[in-house]
Amino acid sequence: MHRRRLKIFCRVRMPSVIRRYLSQELLLYWLVFTLVLWLVLVTARFSLYLGQAAEGHLPADTVLTLLGLKSVGFLVFLLPLTLFLALLWLLGRLNRDYEALALGASGIGLFQLYRALSMPVLLVSLLVALLSFYLVPYTAQQGYRLRAEAQRQIDAGALTPGRFHTLHNGRWLLYARRAGTAAGTLDEVFVHIRQDGGSQVLVARQAGFRQFGDGERFMLLRDGYRYDTDPAQPGYRVLHYDEYALRLNAPLAEDEHKWDAVKTSALLGDTRPEAQAQLQLRGSRALSVLVLGLLAVPLGQFRPGTSRFYPMWLGVLVFTAYFNLLGTAEVWLAHGQVPGWLGLWWVHLGFVAALIVLVKPWRWRRVA
Repeated sequence: MHRRRLKIFCRVRMPSVIRRYLSQELLLYWLVFTLVLWLVLVTARFSLYLGQAAEGHLPADTVLTLLGLKSVGFLVFLLPLTLFLALLWLLGRLNRDYEALALGASGIGLFQLYRALSMPVLLVSLLVALLSFYLVPYTAQQGYRLRAEAQRQIDAGALTPGRFHTLHNGRWLLYARRAGTAAGTLDEVFVHIRQDGGSQVLVARQAGFRQFGDGERFMLLRDGYRYDTDPAQPGYRVLHYDEYALRLNAPLAEDEHKWDAVKTSALLGDTRPEAQAQLQLRGSRALSVLVLGLLAVPLGQFRPGTSRFYPMWLGVLVFTAYFNLLGTAEVWLAHGQVPGWLGLWWVHLGFVAALIVLVKPWRWRRVA
């Protein structure tokens, strides 16, 4: 009896007008959710960059460029989330407005919904794959390079006289009383340098800036004193100098590898656990769109008359658990704590198993 009912249920075809209606509604909600959350993240990042520029850690003319590059990376995380929320919002609205009742009365159920919503889900999955494998690594590489170059080009224009500035991750404290008469110079400069074995204090009558051919930038202190202190010994040592050079920008460290900026083609030939973890993470982002799309339909199953918010809270919990597990699995894989063949796939398989548990009792029930 159940088999015959399932065959009849599966043979019901959804009219094309309903498929277009559901697809258009889903895309509309997805675009709205994406735009709102993207603007929130961009605004927060913009405030952070403005603060860094005000403190002299970042040139002001690079803020918008860095923001544009970083905003592309936000989409890789946002698109799976916003599509999942849009699916749950759509199904919740169908329940609230009793459209679910009309669809159920027409014989439209689980499989027909999957078919109607499959095209938007596949398109978003393809978009996330293109972003993850190609565009985001490029923008991340450009962002890291621009930020490094910007930090290497700190000059007198970024150091406002009459204010304290911190450099080198807070280890340097710099103060200049006023701007010099010559362009690009500062007068009556104070520099405190915190070191592991003590600290240094430098005062100078004047300071200028110089860049050499290899890109290294130095602050040249003229006619001043250096005070060296050692916590293990009393007193301090005083040295007078005519000219003293402080390197403003540390050389770019080769060991500070940014895996999210490595090209996908380079990751394919790299057998290191970190490379394989990053490669699987990029593939998991696109795969997560499909898994979340499959999960959304049974989570928002037809319950005519209920609030549109009822599947949303459960969806947020599911998404949080899903992506937290993906992040944990990526760390384990990068540190060699799980074998490469297992990688991140166990997370996806676990949620697919949860999908089967959700779908199994519902697929035999006639929607009313």
